[in-house]
Amino acid sequence: MNEFMHVAEIALPLLLQGLGTTAAISVLSILIAIVLGSAVGYMCLSKNKAVELIARAFIKIFRCTPFMVQVYLAYYGLPALGLNVSAFSTGVIILGMYTAAYTAVILESGVSAIPKGQSEASYAMGMSRFKTMVRIIFPQTLKIIVPSLTGQFVQTVKDSSILSIITVAEMTMMTKEAIGITFSPLIVYICTGVLYWALNLVIEFASRCIEKHNNRVAI
Repeated sequence: MNEFMHVAEIALPLLLQGLGTTAAISVLSILIAIVLGSAVGYMCLSKNKAVELIARAFIKIFRCTPFMVQVYLAYYGLPALGLNVSAFSTGVIILGMYTAAYTAVILESGVSAIPKGQSEASYAMGMSRFKTMVRIIFPQTLKIIVPSLTGQFVQTVKDSSILSIITVAEMTMMTKEAIGITFSPLIVYICTGVLYWALNLVIEFASRCIEKHNNRVAI
């Protein structure tokens, strides 16, 4: 017990520093995923075949290639194109785009679950396609997709650990530094696991709050 406390006392400052970076990466990536995923999901439902094809291609590229490969391509590819982007920004962008591909599929599935009669009734009342989506379809879709989105955003937090390969000082990288100082990998990884668990509990708590709000509105 004394050894655990001693190692934790040394490791926690480093891990908390990494936790802050992991939280920032996750929040920014999730925001990108929500905005970009919504746009791509909407494009998938477009009657314009060219627009739909672009959206489908985006989804296929990011879902059918390993995330680690995407990270390396972004890290080495952007400078090759003359874009000097920090490792942190590169990680946020690529994780956001990766998550957006899955978010788009979830949104498309949710919209498809809404009876078509509601859209047809909205069009008959003179509402545009965009207004129908925003005012009629999306609020109902949100109730359906919250559990799936929660699972995806929890996965985003865990995927952020891969960004340590491009020197982003998130929690996994700081874990390695803490191990190098304490030489106690088991204790340090236990602390890291607890911190990841706590961060994902925040996402699950937010999800439950949204679900409760939706249920009250429905009533």
